[in-house]
Amino acid sequence: MEEKNLQNENQEKEVDISHFPSDFGPSSKKLALGLWLIENKKKLRAALVIFLALVAGVSWSYTIYGFAYYLAKGMNEDEALSRQIVQTQVVGHDYILGQAPADLIFSSPQIFKGNEDKYDFLAEIKNPNPRHWASFSYCFSVSNKEADCGENFILPEETKIISALAKTFKSRPTNLIFAITKISWSRINPRQFPDWKNFRDEHLNIAVEGIKFTPASGSGLSEKLNLNSLEFIVNNRTPFNYWEVPFNILLYRGGSIMGINKYTVLELMSGEKRKVEMSWLGGLSASDNIKIVPEINILKDDIYIKYEGGIGEEK
Repeated sequence: MEEKNLQNENQEKEVDISHFPSDFGPSSKKLALGLWLIENKKKLRAALVIFLALVAGVSWSYTIYGFAYYLAKGMNEDEALSRQIVQTQVVGHDYILGQAPADLIFSSPQIFKGNEDKYDFLAEIKNPNPRHWASFSYCFSVSNKEADCGENFILPEETKIISALAKTFKSRPTNLIFAITKISWSRINPRQFPDWKNFRDEHLNIAVEGIKFTPASGSGLSEKLNLNSLEFIVNNRTPFNYWEVPFNILLYRGGSIMGINKYTVLELMSGEKRKVEMSWLGGLSASDNIKIVPEINILKDDIYIKYEGGIGEEK
């Protein structure tokens, strides 16, 4: 009887597969996973079918929407774009010429008698372009022979004087010609100079004050030496320091130029006032107007005296 009861207990006891050794077969975890997959096979298949159906539905919806939008609006937009492309004009030669800078304008050159056998030449040129400046080479020629050549520049909308001083001739020169032999144009960059006029006015704010001209006539020894004198004060009102500032000096009488000279002020500092006294040879008479104009290319970096601290050219 006891033996029969022991057999029944062994048959009724549950078997725990987690304690089975896995040395010669799959582990208990793998067996459990396989059993779960078998039991839920139908549910997994149904979930996969639903997911694929959703993906297909979204894809088809987007495709149908895109096609419908093209039929409703896209075709008309493509047609309008095609008409614009056909109607667009190709940039022509006339347009390109319209964007190029206009030529410099210059007057007939003039001759002024200096001291003894010396003569001065002068030509006035104007740049009519508001956004272009130029560097150029030039020559004064007398009777088809070069008398003086050099290089210069002109800023946008600037009118300036080109001169050649104290040229020796046994008699007064004739057939004087002024010519630009080479020119290079540059456009003012609006990103670098958004307000060009303000930039120009700020950098060229160098005033000339207290001008006093004394002609040689009636001044004793100066008259015998044909020696005139000129005094003026240079006032640098800009926030910049300049290595040198050349000046063109023009003497007028009755609205006409009667004489020309040059003078260069070296190392002119911001806020500085400097008195200039200079002698001027030649038989000049009293003047009713004198213009003294600075001539500096404010677009060049090497004209400014930099500060040792490396801050830049401004004071």
